[in-house]
Amino acid sequence: MSEHEPFPFMHEWLSDMDVSLAGNLKRWADNEVMAKRLEHKEDYSQLLEPAMKKLFLDIGLQRLLWPEKYGGDGHNSPGAALTMAAALEQIARGDTGIALLLSGVWALQSCIAMEDNLNEEVCESLSSIFVDKDLPAVVSLVLPLYRGTPQATAKLQKGSWTVEAKGARPIASGADASVFGVVCSLDGAGEGVGLIVVPVHAKGVKCGKPFLKTGLAANRNADVDFAKVKVPESHCVAQGEEACRGMLGWLYLGISASTVGALFASYEILKEWGDNRVIKGKGQVFKSNPLTAAVMAEVAKEVSLSRMLTFDLARVLAEPSIYGSPGEERNFITASMVAHQVAQSAEKAINNAMEMMASAGYATEWNLERYWRDTKTMQLCLGPYELAKMDFARYFYGSQAR
Repeated sequence: MSEHEPFPFMHEWLSDMDVSLAGNLKRWADNEVMAKRLEHKEDYSQLLEPAMKKLFLDIGLQRLLWPEKYGGDGHNSPGAALTMAAALEQIARGDTGIALLLSGVWALQSCIAMEDNLNEEVCESLSSIFVDKDLPAVVSLVLPLYRGTPQATAKLQKGSWTVEAKGARPIASGADASVFGVVCSLDGAGEGVGLIVVPVHAKGVKCGKPFLKTGLAANRNADVDFAKVKVPESHCVAQGEEACRGMLGWLYLGISASTVGALFASYEILKEWGDNRVIKGKGQVFKSNPLTAAVMAEVAKEVSLSRMLTFDLARVLAEPSIYGSPGEERNFITASMVAHQVAQSAEKAINNAMEMMASAGYATEWNLERYWRDTKTMQLCLGPYELAKMDFARYFYGSQAR
């Protein structure tokens, strides 16, 4: 992990494979994305789609957590949480939107493919998607809006779920999904909420046209209709609040690690600026002015602490025998707090960097404004922070506030 040696973390938790993979992904980011960014900017067909295919198919990250029995690489123990954090921070350094895509893949797979909770029937059903050699596996998650009622309902009858939703808004990639992970209100089951896997080719699934977004160009999102979509009973891969929170814990880890990657890139942009700009009239290198140095220090602080928090969360998810399941309330609350804190740190750090660089901070050729747009757009996946704070207050203080 020498490429970001200034920002220490508990690297002894990583395996040799994790370190090697992170190095390969840094090279992917440098060669497949960053070297071509000035020419292609945010062009989907010329830049983002080829880079995503290289990552998902050639490097094989869509198969990483998938069981060997079903054609995957078999890295499907809870320890994969650390692999996920190390990988995503390098991927997001190149493109935050692609990192969010992979976060969704791994979050869904955490409910299906983990060795201690393997869903054999669903693994067999979805293997053609996740081990495909030609098409990236794109997972689109349909979560409750504003932590309220799920956007979809599902009724269990005669061994099948019937999923219904009109104009559901996924967090990403509704236009390009291979498979949806839909949090539903359940009718005909003991517990009231569940995560149901719906392949895009299922009868009754209709994806809308991509809509315009501020950031995350790799995620072409669209509203989706589920009109009496039938899937087998086994496709409810997480039933009950705790199980669904477990999936969200993995997703929040992915969002946090992806945000750290965006912070890495922002730090590199600001560092180059500080190394090479001279303050007019003073002949003083930008970084050596006490005022600018103090602000640059604040940026570095946010990057460093965000990385440490993210790997702390990864360690919690990687060791359920020590810390409990990812869906336990304390672990879910921790995941939510870390993701929100890292998102806020990124907003503060990138705002500072943009202000320091003046008009260059907002110029597309410097890319800093793109990381700002991407991290702010990705923050929406977490839901409103004010509502999250009510979750924190209920857990820590027994508050009844809503």
